[in-house]
Amino acid sequence: MKIIYKGKEGEFGEGKTAKEIAKSFGIPLKGVLVAEINGKLVDLSRVINEDGEIKFYTFADKEGKKVFWHSSAHVLAVAVKRLYPEALLGIGPAIDEGFYYDLYNLKAGDNDLEKIEKEIGKIIKEDIAFERKDISKEEAKELLKENRFKLEIIEGATGNLSIYRNGEFYDLCRGPHIPSTGYIGAVKLLKVAGAYWRGDSKREVMTRIYGVSFPSKQELEEYLKLTEERKEHDHKKIGKELGLFEFSELSPGSPFFTVNGTIVYNELLKFARELDKKYEYSEIITPLIAKIDLWKISGHFDKYKENMFRVTPFESDEEYGLKPMNCPFSALLFRSKTRSYRELPMRLSDYGFLHRYELEGTLDGLLRTRLMEQNDSHVYVAEEQIEGEIMRMFDIMDDTYKPFDLKPIMKLATRPEKRIGDDSLWDKAEAILKDVLEKRGYTYEVKEGDGAFYGPKIDIYVLDFSGRQEDAYAVSTIQLDFNLAVRFAAKYIGSDNKEHFPIVIHRSIMGTIGRFMGIILENSKGELPFWLSPVQAKVFTITERNNKYALEVIKKIKSGGIRVEGELENGTLEYKIRKGQLEKIPYIIIIGDKEEEKKTIAVRNRKGKTEYNVNVESFIKDRVKDIEERLPYEEK
Repeated sequence: MKIIYKGKEGEFGEGKTAKEIAKSFGIPLKGVLVAEINGKLVDLSRVINEDGEIKFYTFADKEGKKVFWHSSAHVLAVAVKRLYPEALLGIGPAIDEGFYYDLYNLKAGDNDLEKIEKEIGKIIKEDIAFERKDISKEEAKELLKENRFKLEIIEGATGNLSIYRNGEFYDLCRGPHIPSTGYIGAVKLLKVAGAYWRGDSKREVMTRIYGVSFPSKQELEEYLKLTEERKEHDHKKIGKELGLFEFSELSPGSPFFTVNGTIVYNELLKFARELDKKYEYSEIITPLIAKIDLWKISGHFDKYKENMFRVTPFESDEEYGLKPMNCPFSALLFRSKTRSYRELPMRLSDYGFLHRYELEGTLDGLLRTRLMEQNDSHVYVAEEQIEGEIMRMFDIMDDTYKPFDLKPIMKLATRPEKRIGDDSLWDKAEAILKDVLEKRGYTYEVKEGDGAFYGPKIDIYVLDFSGRQEDAYAVSTIQLDFNLAVRFAAKYIGSDNKEHFPIVIHRSIMGTIGRFMGIILENSKGELPFWLSPVQAKVFTITERNNKYALEVIKKIKSGGIRVEGELENGTLEYKIRKGQLEKIPYIIIIGDKEEEKKTIAVRNRKGKTEYNVNVESFIKDRVKDIEERLPYEEK
């Protein structure tokens, strides 16, 4: 049996486990959790009887974390069954950060989590092995006959099944798992919630216990500290404190932007449009609604039909949909007349509102909504123009990210299993994207199988406040599409006087405007750069006798194009300054007798530094420059 590990070949007899193969290759087993043979994750105890390439994962790897957290869910289930024998097990998967287990007939709340954690601690100390056994459906039914939830899963399965055993506990599971419970260093149960069985509101309500686990207590402590920091950076909390946006149960997933929130939103839109103009994009406006046939032509319908808002007009049998994406509309415009190669590249920006029916549980403030507006563009090019256009898109990205100190993390997403178009076109498209990334000097990660159904793409992420790669936000995307124009019969006449299909480059730099706003709020903790702040300066007076001069200052600053407000009512200066700080105002202007006498102002920045005897005209001039240059911070 021939096994390859990182380019090294090894010959093995049959019957060797993944763990034994790891030892033969000299791999230190400390921290190794799971193996992968020919793309399939397996337990370290699994006997390998096939030639192939083997990999090993630790908790530092995404694959390792998933297995670690899935195993931790099993340990949670063992603890619950020991303490509450009448509870019935549902499912217990790993999630993006941690795990949960759904249980029925369990009367437990947040106050019981500490007791369950203690029992988990005992199970970890017992260092119980995870033992796999493959069984038939009939054996599984007999083994789990007292659990109607497991029987339902068994009925829906095809072929043989597998169970995993931990001492007296066993569970229906595909696996794989970590070798034993002793690999888990620390567990924290986070909360108890309700959840419908299999997400069906007509089914049983389960008790869902969420948790997270790590190989060491130190890692758990660091995670809990980061969790507390995240609460302070949460854009939903910041948005509420600053009065920027609201949500209503009557329109779930659709943000209502307040006056101040709309200022921030529109400043981002204005910035995006200015960059489009700078890089010679032309804006179009397309319908909000169209017949479902449109998305059937484009190929989106089969993939997006579950996420579309579909509408049937009164006294009509025709079905329409609210648009979830702009691409098909731009194709209709392109083919509306005979095009010439001289019109290429044709750069079309579309800022229309989009609607997607995202599941209730996935909604997350501005970061995931049902209503969105993208700074979206579709560029129609001849093949030889692709590289130049993508380089231009990287330039726009750099200009967009600069005011926010954002650094791009590039990921190349290749062909998915379900896709349209010939593989030869996919080969060409993927090669072009790899080439342009390398010519630009970017390092990038390849996300195998994660491309759009119509073409490969470059997904661009940015770090959050923590600086952890695993917490990076997805922001921009550049997608190469050899299929859209063909499906819409959108052609141009080339220099050879023959018809050709253009290639379409889908491009969104800010992503959705609302999501981008949420990311900026989280990264800045609400301390928006001066040009983006809804209130850029606030004027306070020390005494009421200074109010008249303060009103003159406010009028002058406002006429300079700066968003300024005055707070001239009674109250201590300390209280007013504290209020301005909580509102994250970039500049607090203080006016007292000395300022009025000298016809100057005192200016306190957000860092607490106060400058006295400031000329009003100089202040305005400097701030206008900040706006024009869109500096990241007002102190620069």
